[in-house]
Amino acid sequence: MEYSAMEEKLAALLLAHREESLSGEAISQDLGVTRSAVWKGMDRLRQAGWEIASATNRGYQLLRVPDLVDIPVIRSFLPEGRQAPVYSYEELDSTITQGQRMVLEGVPDRTVILADRQTAGAGRMGRSFLSPGGVGIYLSYLLAPGCGGEKLSLLTSCAGLAVCGAISACTGLAPRIKWPNDIILSGKKVCGILTRLVSDGEDGSIGWAVIGIGINVQQESFPAELADKAISVRMAGGEVLRARLAAELIRQLDGIFSGSGWQGGDPAILARLRELSCTIGQQVVVSSPVSQQEGEAVDIAPDGSLLVRFADGVRPVSSGEVSVRGVLGYV
Repeated sequence: MEYSAMEEKLAALLLAHREESLSGEAISQDLGVTRSAVWKGMDRLRQAGWEIASATNRGYQLLRVPDLVDIPVIRSFLPEGRQAPVYSYEELDSTITQGQRMVLEGVPDRTVILADRQTAGAGRMGRSFLSPGGVGIYLSYLLAPGCGGEKLSLLTSCAGLAVCGAISACTGLAPRIKWPNDIILSGKKVCGILTRLVSDGEDGSIGWAVIGIGINVQQESFPAELADKAISVRMAGGEVLRARLAAELIRQLDGIFSGSGWQGGDPAILARLRELSCTIGQQVVVSSPVSQQEGEAVDIAPDGSLLVRFADGVRPVSSGEVSVRGVLGYV
């Protein structure tokens, strides 16, 4: 929903006073509008899915926070004082594509883009990412790294830490990370992460990283071709509003990328990646366009590559497809 300025203020008032009723007179005085304008604004919010009670002499009260990724709802869960903007759209081709457009036009560092649905959601290796409306979080985080490309190897992995932290904080679930960028619950994929870098046209330096994150939240089923590979937070037993999870994800991303530890292989970050990995210690198959090799994943290197013990010794894997026994249908 696209909110008018007054509708956004009405939503913010309702969210700030969830446990009490607000009189129409008080709202009209606070916002400097007529009682009729308040009534019309409340009616528009109801049409968008807000459950609002109203009664003579009692006023208006929010009965149920809608499961929307709309700005007023997200903002109510964000920490106070966050300066970078958050944009929310009903539909985009892809939040990553929109992010690439926006960084070329000029936006502040840590800008966030959300969409209720995507028509061209992207995954790794040219795959599509199913992005229906009303059930997922499709978010891109725009980061100005302030460092050379050689220090960005842990960027996507650190975004994975933020996703795991957000899901755990909001639901109590314990997601794991399948190297390099899949978030796993019960052996199935609940989230994918894809990072696109935007370089300076003159000197080739990395000006921006567009970190795209897609989380399955409220789905109750998936198409047959995905049923053995995909899961949602709800299907895993978690209950959470998408706006709350999105806000917690933004908070976690802000926290991780506020320092420089992610740029230099911080031991604490590497330890956390190892702790949350569902790849280390498992039999894996490493596939590339020209070969396929079996081995055992033994560690994550400081540069974020996966160390795998093959028949001829331990070697780092920094690209390609890694299948993990017992995960995403691989047996």
